[in-house]
Amino acid sequence: MIQRERGAPKAKRAAILEAAQKLFSQYGYRRTSIDDIAREAEIAKGTVYLSFKSKEEIFRALCESLAQRVETDAAAAAALDAPLENRLAAILEAKFGLYFDLVKRSPHAAELMDSKNRLSADVFTASEKKYARILRETIDAATNRGEIDAGTCGIDGAALVDLLMAAAGGIEKTVTQPAMFHRRLKELARMACAALAPRAPSAVVN
Repeated sequence: MIQRERGAPKAKRAAILEAAQKLFSQYGYRRTSIDDIAREAEIAKGTVYLSFKSKEEIFRALCESLAQRVETDAAAAAALDAPLENRLAAILEAKFGLYFDLVKRSPHAAELMDSKNRLSADVFTASEKKYARILRETIDAATNRGEIDAGTCGIDGAALVDLLMAAAGGIEKTVTQPAMFHRRLKELARMACAALAPRAPSAVVN
């Protein structure tokens, strides 16, 4: 505890957010108190208030941290030196896989989602736009390189982004087993790439 108290402000803030994430998942937002978070983080309650004014502010900061992580991981996935199928799967994992593991598997998922929408809707709305842009840029770049041909299905890049995100969201709502969920994301990426694979020119019959 002494080491935590003497740590740099950034380290204390990180410890608070780490503790809050764990407790919100285990006990829900309403049942978790500042005292609980301080105890879990092994710092004094007063030290928590030096970084955050309230539990609501902690929750919002945690949401901002998670949104930033999604954007960073999605951008890293898009930059992978790998086939498009793997890049798409990694981009889907960066958002949907992360939230599934952190939120959906919690027994308090419904409450956490309600708190998210109530306290941090703007954070996730902005993050969703950035995430969609990363996905769109990945698809457009793959189209320009000839990895896929969206025209084979009569859709454009924007429509493909909407479909991928809607499909991943649907999987998130219907699959409860982690292994199955992550497998479904990979299958979604594989199916998209297979459906959009460039077709060989038709042979000309004289």
